[in-house]
Amino acid sequence: MASRALAFSDPEVMDLATRHFIPVAENCSYLQRQQDAKGEFFRRVAEQGHYAGRTQPSATRQGIYACTAEGRLLASINTRQAEPMRGMLQEALRRWREEPAGDERLEPWAPYEPDPRAPRGYPEDGVVLKLYTRDLPRAVDTRPDDWRRDAVNYDHAWFTREEAEGLLPPDASVGSRFPVPAAIVRRLARFHLLDNVRGETPMWREEEARSAEMTVEVAAASPESVELRLEGVLQNLARGTWAVRPFAEPLPDTERGFDCRLRGFLSYDRSPARFVRFDLLAVGMRWGGSEHNMRWDDLDPAPMGVAFELAGSQPGDRTPPQGISAGYWGP
Repeated sequence: MASRALAFSDPEVMDLATRHFIPVAENCSYLQRQQDAKGEFFRRVAEQGHYAGRTQPSATRQGIYACTAEGRLLASINTRQAEPMRGMLQEALRRWREEPAGDERLEPWAPYEPDPRAPRGYPEDGVVLKLYTRDLPRAVDTRPDDWRRDAVNYDHAWFTREEAEGLLPPDASVGSRFPVPAAIVRRLARFHLLDNVRGETPMWREEEARSAEMTVEVAAASPESVELRLEGVLQNLARGTWAVRPFAEPLPDTERGFDCRLRGFLSYDRSPARFVRFDLLAVGMRWGGSEHNMRWDDLDPAPMGVAFELAGSQPGDRTPPQGISAGYWGP
């Protein structure tokens, strides 16, 4: 998110983090619940930190932690600002240098069975998309200097080879149209067309994906490739009681939603049988908020966009989708 960049793009923060620490990035949503050695280590560290012992109003352990390899906390914080981040890293470094390690001994890590619920299943021969979610320009910009004006969030979308090939028409003649397979529509609607611009938000439930229609049309075809156009409309809507302001009392009869149109351009090479272009854009109006997506003062309808493209081959491009442990692959 752009909000995290306020701290992590600071030159002194970057210098401290890379010269004196070993940076590790993990998804707290999974890690704090994992029932394996990795999850146990994180919980041991987190329970010494800024959210130690808290179960209400939220059990999250989100934040930045500096610790020893044995699991001794040096310092921690949950912030988007560079100055307190610098202070936390400097305090951790001071403690590392000045406080004795005591009887801690680093034992080699023994192999362990990972929690079966932990993210896995990278589709090696499928389609992996990177997506970007951000607010779009408004008729009246009331916050020209607010970080939230330029906020952006990222995720990945995974499709197996079989799912992706379901986008190819049985009839590849130019102009033929057919519906996008239900598994792809469901995954896009429930797990990726979300208002997570400023922070996390719950995945849509089955019944909250009110309507979704997507079709593909053959724009060009040859013995070497197939060019497709994707179009669609979608409306997601949830009503209920939840805390719109983080860690505050839940508000009754709240509503959040996203109503959008989709358009995409896809290219498929028959040899080596893979998509070489998968550009998709969803644009529409979002409204409402949830506990952690920072919308408590921005609940009215406003434009938002979600853009998809083929992911690269760097280690970060293998990051699992945020909703991978929430029924991502279907029933």
